[in-house]
Amino acid sequence: MKISKLTIISFVFVLCFLLIAVFAHLIADDSKAPGILPIVKFGPESTDIFSSEILGRPTRSHWFGTDYIGRDVFARLVHAIKNSLFFSIAVVLVCMILGVLIGGIMGFFGGKIDLILSRIVEVIGNFPIFLLQLTLLAFFSQNYWVLLFVMTIAGWIPYARFTRAEFFRLRNQEFVHAAEALGASKFRIFFRHLLPNSLTPILIYTPFDLSSTIVVLGALSFLGFGEPINVASLGELLKQAKDHFQEAWWLAVFPGVTLFLLTLSLTIFGSGLRDYLDPRQAE
Repeated sequence: MKISKLTIISFVFVLCFLLIAVFAHLIADDSKAPGILPIVKFGPESTDIFSSEILGRPTRSHWFGTDYIGRDVFARLVHAIKNSLFFSIAVVLVCMILGVLIGGIMGFFGGKIDLILSRIVEVIGNFPIFLLQLTLLAFFSQNYWVLLFVMTIAGWIPYARFTRAEFFRLRNQEFVHAAEALGASKFRIFFRHLLPNSLTPILIYTPFDLSSTIVVLGALSFLGFGEPINVASLGELLKQAKDHFQEAWWLAVFPGVTLFLLTLSLTIFGSGLRDYLDPRQAE
């Protein structure tokens, strides 16, 4: 099946955001280190006492204007993309690894192990997770480790369910029985034969999960429970926009459009990837 033009365009957008995140310090940085020539000589926390003004409109010096204490919005937005995107990728990777292992164990062994783990999945999955996240973050200091733990409490469950279903579907296939007859160990059957053939739904789900993780992280930061204080993030930028929207429209427009394009690109790319890897769902 051919990849649609819309999927390719969305992939280009996703790739552009990844490049912005990777090269954030080459795009916007106030470092005086030799060899570093950023496009914009402002960091996420720096101000220029000669050209900056509080809630200043977009100018040649400050392409996206300045915020309520004179920081360059473009520089903060570049680093917000880096912080939000990289942390969301870390959350998704942890959830994926944890979910695939637990789901694989459930589907591979079945029986009482599957029954016990299934009940745990049901209990966690039916709990109001966002409320639990807010409660835990209200009691602990803001740091990335606490935030990572809070966001992975239930994030692994979809991966576990997908992997469990695939393992149940595959474990009675002829290639598995052939491997058992040849004396392959359970470890080899699990990781060499079953797991690689179970990854299609995981790969399809990952862009959607990354998109929703970015939104949840933005919502937590918007409410003041997200990334550590003084760390640029998309939610923190939008929180500023809420407080100063009547005086500074640019605080809402640029971060809002960025968040919209990032999540939309991931969603469209995920849909195109699903149609390519599983054409039956496109029919």
